[in-house]
Amino acid sequence: MKIRSLFLTLILVAAGCAETGQDLASFPLYVAGTAQSEPIVALGDVPLTIDRADLAFGPLYLCAGFTAGDLCDTARLEWLETVVVDTTLADPVLAGNMSGTTGPVGSWMYDLGISSQLTRTDPFVLDAAKALGDTSLVLEGRAQVDGVEIPFSASVPIAQTEDTELGVPVVRKSTSESFFRDVSATQSALLIRFDFASWVKGIDFRSYVAEENCTDDGPAIVCDGGVERSCENGVELSNRECGELGQVCVPQEGCADQLTIKKDSEAYRTLRNALLIDGRASFNWDYVP
Repeated sequence: MKIRSLFLTLILVAAGCAETGQDLASFPLYVAGTAQSEPIVALGDVPLTIDRADLAFGPLYLCAGFTAGDLCDTARLEWLETVVVDTTLADPVLAGNMSGTTGPVGSWMYDLGISSQLTRTDPFVLDAAKALGDTSLVLEGRAQVDGVEIPFSASVPIAQTEDTELGVPVVRKSTSESFFRDVSATQSALLIRFDFASWVKGIDFRSYVAEENCTDDGPAIVCDGGVERSCENGVELSNRECGELGQVCVPQEGCADQLTIKKDSEAYRTLRNALLIDGRASFNWDYVP
């Protein structure tokens, strides 16, 4: 990482070379999901049921300055581990301990189980992401579109790209966000909470229910509601009712056990952007275990 290790900072503190009044700090870090008090609804008033929303979280860095990223030369507090968070559960779970020094923190940054390294161009998959199949988020659920139930799943890795800095965590506090805490030696705990509903509410599942017939320039397989039609040069060769097989008809794929949200789809981009921007962690400094 570009971030200088706290090891040197702690040595300086122990030797009395740090800021006046700065002491060692260590306190529990808890993680949790969010209880959903209202039904989860996606675009177009499409009801959703989320059966699984497992997120790989960590490492986490808290910085003294108000801008995270490369400017966070030395993290004031850090947690270098990872954990899988079942974000469908609201009860806090102990993840480990934040360690560092007392004093103000004005920004944060974290990875989602996949860490950027200066020494290699490809990201490093950490334990929590490995447990999820080398990905950051595993999502499973069901959408109700015009009376049709669509089981779906998605796997979304969040890692560095060509547009991000090497050696710096991908998810960071923006300059417009308010975040400040003067961490004391008596800090009881920090609770990190995720709201999975914020990741899925922007997905348009209506695009996965089609009423199509064979056309000259159309695909070889079309979906007419729950009917799969096989086509050639605009002529229907065969059809079958996906519901009779206990399946759904996925546009351009045909009968399938579930809709797998693919990397090049708008739904996938919506999920990824939500993890990076709209659905990031909330910080509760006043949580008492």
